[in-house]
Amino acid sequence: MPDQLGYQRAAYDDHYPKMAAAVREHLAHPLLCSFYDRLGALILDGLPAGGRRLLEAGCGEGLLASAVRRVAVDRDIAVAYTGTDLSAAGIELARSVVDGTFVEGDAVEVVAGMEAGSQDLIWAKNLLHHLEDPAEFLRQALRVVGPDGRVVVVEPRMWCPVHWVNLMWFRQERFLFRGYRRNAAAFADAGGQVVSTTEFGWLPYELALATRFRAPRRLLSMPPGRSLDRISSLDARLTARMPDLALYMVTVVRGG
Repeated sequence: MPDQLGYQRAAYDDHYPKMAAAVREHLAHPLLCSFYDRLGALILDGLPAGGRRLLEAGCGEGLLASAVRRVAVDRDIAVAYTGTDLSAAGIELARSVVDGTFVEGDAVEVVAGMEAGSQDLIWAKNLLHHLEDPAEFLRQALRVVGPDGRVVVVEPRMWCPVHWVNLMWFRQERFLFRGYRRNAAAFADAGGQVVSTTEFGWLPYELALATRFRAPRRLLSMPPGRSLDRISSLDARLTARMPDLALYMVTVVRGG
């Protein structure tokens, strides 16, 4: 079996420093921000009433955390954010773009070391398919959020063409990827109850815009307004009409 943790740490410690300059452009790009804001809104929809303690497992460069914070401000929620990542370079980059507490390490070990009921919401994007035992991560996450909290999982759809392009780029991403059936089994094994599942995204925002290459961002740059709203609306309609080709499945889970 390949050393997945070693591969991930080395791959992303190499990747994130190359993204430092681009991330500043990402944070200022209305079209890309609109994508992450819509995803951030779905994540915050899972926050229990009165909750404010948020943990992101696999925070990467902090783009999604920045969006969640923007949405929280719009909703007048004063969140306390903690981000964790296997990559020290990812942590360093995330710390530069979002306020919060950061913990470096394997997501399963970090969450297992936290007190029960110490968080209100835990989310993980593009994490479960890296884990050898996703059910153990979910068990620990459900313990940490307690009976009133929620765990939100954002994972690629198996048939999404953009996902397979990413697999060609980061070849070992396919190491443990088995699609939604593997995740569904992990939810059940962890004793979690699925509250909701939502397909999200259809247009390749991240593939086109969240890269080191500036040309696509310049070409697709636009101020907030009708054009951006039309693109977001088109993305939502395509997702609704062709859900099997959606970018992500957003699953909200609570303790069983």
